[in-house]
Amino acid sequence: MRLVQVKSGFARLLVAAIVISGSVSGAVIIAQEAGKDKLVYADFETVKDGHPVSNRGGAVRLFTYQERPTAPSRYKGAGDSNVPELVRLSKDNPNRAIAFDYELQGPNQYAGVGVEIVAQEEKDGKLVPLDVSQYKYLTLQLYATGTQSVRVEFLSRGQGIDTSGYPQMTFRVQPGFNTYRVPLKSLAQPSWVEEKVSTKSVLQKLTSINIVVSCENCVPTKGSVVIDNLVFQN
Repeated sequence: MRLVQVKSGFARLLVAAIVISGSVSGAVIIAQEAGKDKLVYADFETVKDGHPVSNRGGAVRLFTYQERPTAPSRYKGAGDSNVPELVRLSKDNPNRAIAFDYELQGPNQYAGVGVEIVAQEEKDGKLVPLDVSQYKYLTLQLYATGTQSVRVEFLSRGQGIDTSGYPQMTFRVQPGFNTYRVPLKSLAQPSWVEEKVSTKSVLQKLTSINIVVSCENCVPTKGSVVIDNLVFQN
């Protein structure tokens, strides 16, 4: 195992530059795959006005939510903005990733901090959908501390698909900087959602992907997240 250092916000992280194989709660940690049948959604090598964007120019922004306004969730990204920080995994590695620190407070029945990665650059102030329904998996590289799991949400906003909870998957994270594979056929809406939508329709008109650290019956916790290389593939 080779460790490389990452500087993100007020956190200094040691990221394991190794991929571990195994099955974890429906998501599979796999070695990085190379193939023609794929779509690179966001590798964060593209920068606009000094900020990271997806490969098709979509905005990348941090957000929070919580049950109690008096116990707010917090994030730390690039300066005082709602944009994650651009980092390199080592001084000699030109590859870029995004990173942010988070804090969840209690008591809260629920709370979270996440990053929204928009599929494409907006046109006339409106989200532009991207059809990814032909792919079987989303892979992403991720490092997270302070949490045992991360949720990935697939959204279609402003496209006639309205619901309070979009298709998603929560998977356990392992120590280190790993590549996770999320089977798209395993996505499901939360059980409490009344407005049911089909996963295929959302993937046909995908406008953004959220990656979220969350809690229920929250106790105070904090940590850091590093994300890179979101890729749809078969």
